[in-house]
Amino acid sequence: MSAETAERDPRRPKSDTGHLVNWKLIGVLAVKPHKHLNIVEGARYGLMTADGFDTGNNGVGEVMQEARTFQHLCDLAGIPEGWNYSAHIDARVFLLLAEVLKHRARADRIVAWHSRETGPGGMVGDYCTECGHVWPCDTRRMAEGTYADEEETL
Repeated sequence: MSAETAERDPRRPKSDTGHLVNWKLIGVLAVKPHKHLNIVEGARYGLMTADGFDTGNNGVGEVMQEARTFQHLCDLAGIPEGWNYSAHIDARVFLLLAEVLKHRARADRIVAWHSRETGPGGMVGDYCTECGHVWPCDTRRMAEGTYADEEETL
């Protein structure tokens, strides 16, 4: 994947999940060598089938580039790597997932602590019960993932 391919559609900077994707970074990482993957540029990659070595449009090269990009992203995220099997993508994916789930659980607890004032008869107040700031407080919005700095919204 070239940097041009990674920037394929500047009108779609977000993924299908709505998160921003840095296609320029992905394009740089896709062509940068990684110590766990020996991808030779210009080599012919294919699959061994019953009919012989198939180098047709099977996507092996693309999968290898995505694996290289993922290893780099794990490095940037601080996901540890070890020797042998612990350096494999599936082991690093598991560690990344464990970290994400741990942080989501922590954020969910924070969201539960920072709730809106309630009163008799279903009335609600304008302040957070935990910190006393105007509802929704910045802490709650950060934990929910809805907080945006002024610089981010410009």
